[in-house]
Amino acid sequence: MRKTVLPLLFALISILAGCTGDRPDNRTADLHGKRVLVFTGHGEGYVHDNIGASARMLLEMAGQEGFAADTTSRTDIFADDSLARYDAVVYANASYVALDEAQREALRRFIRRGGGFVGLHAAACTGKEWEWFTRMIGGRFDFHPPRQPLVLRRVDRTHPSTSVWPDTLRIEDELYFFKRLNPEARVLAVWETAGVDWAEGPRPEVMSPSLPAVWCNEFDGGRIWYSALGHDAALYDDPQYRAHVLGGLRWALAGPSPQDNE
Repeated sequence: MRKTVLPLLFALISILAGCTGDRPDNRTADLHGKRVLVFTGHGEGYVHDNIGASARMLLEMAGQEGFAADTTSRTDIFADDSLARYDAVVYANASYVALDEAQREALRRFIRRGGGFVGLHAAACTGKEWEWFTRMIGGRFDFHPPRQPLVLRRVDRTHPSTSVWPDTLRIEDELYFFKRLNPEARVLAVWETAGVDWAEGPRPEVMSPSLPAVWCNEFDGGRIWYSALGHDAALYDDPQYRAHVLGGLRWALAGPSPQDNE
C-alpha cells in the first residue's frame, strides 16, 4: 500500500490560507485577441485517447470566444521566439513530455514574463524528473483506482472555473492521487474518497476524506490553473465542463496580481 498524507496537508494548508481574510484574486481576462498554444505532445507512457477531444474543444472555444489557438505536438515549439507569440500554454492532456534543457528554460522564461498555463487531466503526468514543472503545475500524478462514479465537491464558489458548478457533482472519472503537491496552490474543488472502489490496484495507507481535484496558483510570475477532470473523451463536449475550462483559461490569462508589479 502507498502512504498518502500530502493531499491532506495540502487541503488543510489551503483551507487555512483561505481563512486569513485576504480576498482571493478572481480577475479574468477578455479573451478577444488573445493567442493560446494548445500542446498535445506526449513522451513514453500511457497515451490518453482524450487528447484529440481536448484539443478540439479548445479550438471550438477559440472560434466562439474570439481568441486564436494553435495546436501542436512538437516540442520544438518551446523556444523564446515561438512562445513569444502566445499569451497562454495549455497542456491538453499532454503527458510524460520530455523537453530538453533549452526548451525547459524557454517555458520558464515564458511563465516568468507573466504567461498563463492551463493543465488538463493527464498534464500532471509530466514532471517526474523536472521539479520546477511539478511545482509550477501544482503536483505530479502518482496513481489512481479504476475509473468509476465519483463525488466532486466545490470548495471555492468564487473562482470563475468553479462558480459555474453546484456545490457537489457526480462524475465518472479517475481519482488522481498526486505527490509533491504545492502547498501554496489554492484548492478549488476536491474529490470525496468515501465509498471509492479500490479493486485490485494500489491504495493509500493513510487516507484523507477528500483529495484535491482542481486548483490554481500564481507561480514564478505567471498564473497556473489545473483540473484533474477529463479522462473520458466525451466530457469535452459537455457544456458544464467547457464552462469550467473556459473559466480557468480566463483566470490564467489575467496576468499577475497588481501587487506583484509594485
